[in-house]
Amino acid sequence: MTALEKRAAFASMMMKLSYIGFLITLTLGTWVWVQEGRQPSITIWVIRIAPMLMFAVGIFKAQLRPIAWMCFASLLYFVMAVTEALSSLAIWFNYVELAMVVILFCSSTVFIRWQAQVWREKAAVQGNDAV
Repeated sequence: MTALEKRAAFASMMMKLSYIGFLITLTLGTWVWVQEGRQPSITIWVIRIAPMLMFAVGIFKAQLRPIAWMCFASLLYFVMAVTEALSSLAIWFNYVELAMVVILFCSSTVFIRWQAQVWREKAAVQGNDAV
């Protein structure tokens, strides 16, 4: 296993853990640690979690295109988390949610880059072996 493959594997592990952690944070933020003036609601929970669940298969199969789309979707969650964290009604859990979405985005983008490099290197080696 090359150094690049090790980095890609580490980024993949971080991406998967942060994805699961982010889903847990969204769930806890809807049901347990609710900001003042909000009520727990199944509708809000589904609206918050469903877009991220669409990318679960692509993330766990390490498919780069769904992961890239998940990065774009996570930017919307980033905007939402920053807005909630800077609100006058912010609670400590809003900062946890913000940290999770940042870790998810960073680990995902790094994984896409490193995994694509690994696949290009393997394709180049196989191309040279065929010649």
